[in-house]
Amino acid sequence: MGPDVHKIRGRVWAYTHDLSLRQKLIAMVMLTCVASLTLAGGVFAAWEWTTLHRGAVRDLATHANLLADNCRAAITFRDATDAGEILQTVEAIPSIVIACVYAADGELLAAYVRQGTAAVVPAANELSNRPLFAKRFLTLTQPVFLEEERIGTVCVRQSLDFLYARLRRSTIVILGVLFLSSVVAYVASSRLQRIISHPILHLADVARRVSEKRQYTVRAEPHGSDEVGLLIDAFNEMLEQIQQRDAALVDANEQLEARVHERTAELTTANKKLVREIAFRKQAEQVLVQRAECIVNHQRTLLRLAKDAKGDLQTIMQMATEEAARTLGVEHVSIWFFHEQSSELVCEQQYDLGGASRTSGSRVRAADYPAYFDAIENSRILAANDAREDPRTRAFAESDLGPMGITSMMDVPIRLHAKLLGVMCYEHVGPMREWSLEEQDFAASVVDLIALQVESNERRKLERALAKANEHLAETVRDLRRSNKELQDFAYVAAHDLKAPLRGIGTLTDWIASDYADRFDEQGRQQLRLLKGRVSRLSELIDGILHYSEIGRVTSRQEPVDLNQLLPEVIALQDCPKHIEVAVKGPLPVVVCEKVRVGQVFRNLIDNAVKYMDKPRGRVEIGCTKQSGFWRFSVSDNGPGIDAKYFEKIFQMFQTLAPRDERESTGIGLAIVKKIVELCGGGIWVESNVGEGTTFFFTLPQRQAAAEQDMLIPGHTSLN
Repeated sequence: MGPDVHKIRGRVWAYTHDLSLRQKLIAMVMLTCVASLTLAGGVFAAWEWTTLHRGAVRDLATHANLLADNCRAAITFRDATDAGEILQTVEAIPSIVIACVYAADGELLAAYVRQGTAAVVPAANELSNRPLFAKRFLTLTQPVFLEEERIGTVCVRQSLDFLYARLRRSTIVILGVLFLSSVVAYVASSRLQRIISHPILHLADVARRVSEKRQYTVRAEPHGSDEVGLLIDAFNEMLEQIQQRDAALVDANEQLEARVHERTAELTTANKKLVREIAFRKQAEQVLVQRAECIVNHQRTLLRLAKDAKGDLQTIMQMATEEAARTLGVEHVSIWFFHEQSSELVCEQQYDLGGASRTSGSRVRAADYPAYFDAIENSRILAANDAREDPRTRAFAESDLGPMGITSMMDVPIRLHAKLLGVMCYEHVGPMREWSLEEQDFAASVVDLIALQVESNERRKLERALAKANEHLAETVRDLRRSNKELQDFAYVAAHDLKAPLRGIGTLTDWIASDYADRFDEQGRQQLRLLKGRVSRLSELIDGILHYSEIGRVTSRQEPVDLNQLLPEVIALQDCPKHIEVAVKGPLPVVVCEKVRVGQVFRNLIDNAVKYMDKPRGRVEIGCTKQSGFWRFSVSDNGPGIDAKYFEKIFQMFQTLAPRDERESTGIGLAIVKKIVELCGGGIWVESNVGEGTTFFFTLPQRQAAAEQDMLIPGHTSLN
């Protein structure tokens, strides 16, 4: 359907553009008037329809209320005859086709159906408490009340034929008004459009005559001072300018012929210059071809070197000097490396095309040639076309350049990671040579290959050293694992051997307390309870030390843990006194950790708050907030508080603030909490004021937990 609509729209636009100005003006006026009248008629029809609906509902509701009031006694006594006579009164209203009365239980008590209609009395379950328009009928129900008690229902159904008849009449009136208004608009627009179209059409006729006959002396008739008048004045002025330019063109044509002769002579001279330039470019192309061949030859040499660069450094240097000497046609090519803290260069490899060579191992001291060493230190390439006169290489004239007939030198520093390792020297014998950029780039590429080989050799040495270190490390790890296993076994055995006599002492204490209960006075029974408490404390201390030693050595699977589910389980196992309330404040996140360890953290902190509570109405709150990549948890209470000087001490092993005779405590719970939190990548600290309460804070990293990440349960939940 889309392409067809676009095609039709295109045809309409094409047809509209082809209309004359007069037709376009009439069409715009007609379209505006018809659209406005159509909109007004539609609004009037909608308003008429809505008014008729509301009036029909209001009138029918009035009849239904009258019937309900008249039928109240008949419904009360279930007098169907009386109800039927009352319903017969609606026969005077032609539009009402059905009237019926229902008892409170939905039973049809009486009904009136107008003769000659196909209406059917509705069932009680089909009735609605609001007016219902359906199938050209309006159905309305009215409940019947007796002393505020509903005793029945009156249902009235009215035909809407009168409403549709009135709507048709209104539509005919609207269409008639629309037609007459359109005719008046067409007649008026046909007359009034001449005010705009006549001067424009006259201007178009003048423009057509000027275009066809080239008569620039024709002028359009002036027309007022509006926009059209300004357009005609501008058009006449344009014709005046064109007429003047036409005369000027005739004069210019004559002058142009003279200039053509002059230009022809200039082109002849330029043609001769172009011939000379073409010859120069041909020579340049030949030079470029030679340079391209030179570059290709250099690349082939570099590819051979790169392909064969798999041996040791000495072999690579030998191949590099030979290939470089043959490719560049240089008599001497040598490679030198720094020795003894860059104080001198030592020749490691040299190749000579002519056969006369210096032996490897020659040395050049930096103190003897400072200008040369400074140049290779600070330059990418040292290219000396006249080596005997160049200030950088002039110092070699007497010792090397003169006796060997060397006239030009090109030395390329060998660098690795910006560190100067040595230099590759190219020495030319014969007439002075100017080193081209291609030759310098080739020499630099060869040096880069040598530097890469040096790096490769260093890397192989480091890999061998690393392999040895890894073997030693693996052996050390095996020893540590064996030691950890032995320590773990020792801890379990020691714990078992220590707890066995403790269980015996505890059992013996229970027997003595049971068998000799009548022989002990209150002080004796107190001593037995004290002995039992000391045995329990020592057993808990052994368990705590064992748990503390397991943290970090025995790990369980890291998994997403929903703290909204874990915290209620931990709190339920605490068995808190009734006067202490433990509440979770706000939502808690899903963290990735060891479920048992994080549960132990909350259990120890809650137990610590409950154990030291000194208020008649204690409250422990647990909350969580986000803090730059971490979840910050808080466990606060309204207990006795902690002095600031003990903030570090309470996290140490076997440290308690209250005397052990007053409160049973091993002093290891907070040390376990700190170790678990730090192993998870977080931290723990305490804030407190004496007498006002204590808040323990600890953090855990925010890690991705699949779909459970950031799954929060809103609200404030009390768990006690």
